[in-house]
Amino acid sequence: MLIQRLLTKQQQKLTELTIKSQLQQQLLLVRKQQLSEAALRFIGSTPGLMLSFCAGCLFQMRHNSAVKIMRSLIGFRWITRFIG
Repeated sequence: MLIQRLLTKQQQKLTELTIKSQLQQQLLLVRKQQLSEAALRFIGSTPGLMLSFCAGCLFQMRHNSAVKIMRSLIGFRWITRFIG
C-alpha cells in the first residue's frame, strides 16, 4: 500500500516534469524561430547589407598587413575594455 502510494507520487512527478519539459522545448523552438526571423530581417535591411558588404571586403583583405595590424589593435582594445 505504501509502496503503491510512493509509486503513484513518483509517476505524477514524472508526468509533471515531462509536461514542463515539452513546454520548455516548444518555447525554445518558438524563440529560435523568432531569432532566425529577426536575423533574416536584419540581414535584408540597409545596415545589415552594409555590415555584410564590409565584412566581405575585410575578408578579401585578410592577408593584408594593414588589416592584420588593425585587427590586432582593435582586438587588444576590446580585451582591455573588458578587463579594465
